[in-house]
Amino acid sequence: MEGITKMSLLCSLAGLAALYAGAVQMQPSVTAIAKLDNDFLGLKVIVSGQVVDLRESNGHLFLKLKDDSGGMVSVPVFSRIRSQLGGPVELLDVVQVTGVVKEYNGELEVLPGKAGDIVVVRSPCAAISTLSEENLGALVKVRGVVVEREIVGRGNLVLAMREDGCQLRVFVPASVARNGFPELHVGYTVKVSGWLQLYREKLELKLGNASHICVLEAA
Repeated sequence: MEGITKMSLLCSLAGLAALYAGAVQMQPSVTAIAKLDNDFLGLKVIVSGQVVDLRESNGHLFLKLKDDSGGMVSVPVFSRIRSQLGGPVELLDVVQVTGVVKEYNGELEVLPGKAGDIVVVRSPCAAISTLSEENLGALVKVRGVVVEREIVGRGNLVLAMREDGCQLRVFVPASVARNGFPELHVGYTVKVSGWLQLYREKLELKLGNASHICVLEAA
């Protein structure tokens, strides 16, 4: 009887191990973005990458994700789904998306069906003091207090941000400043994402869209 009990226990454990192994194998894997092609059209995939472009339009959010494979894919997040997300999506965040591969205007995109198909891992801000000319052309995210605000040229907006005694100029083209740009005054604490460039031999952050700046605290 004791032998039979041991044998039953061993069989049970072996069965549980087999079920676990099967469950692990059944879990869908992340597809490298560079591998996506027309053969994936209509299929559900999981992709994960860093947000390298972000645009807003009529409540919709349009992301471009890039991963280590070097591939880049568009992810449209329509207003219904966006309103159900737990928080905002920002440039440089890492986003995992489960969705169906579609084609729009000749380009592939991954279309999520619900808010639960989107997982966002927030990226930290870089300290202004760590930025240098080695970062030129890079996409960076910083936060600080607006200490200067000036309109220059034909509606361009120039800000100066300060953090821990270090200052960074932020250039907002007129086309961006006129389209959904938040109310912003000296003393506001903001988070800004943009591309680092040189202006008169000084570092400057250039915004590409009004959604790339977020007011964290009003003065």
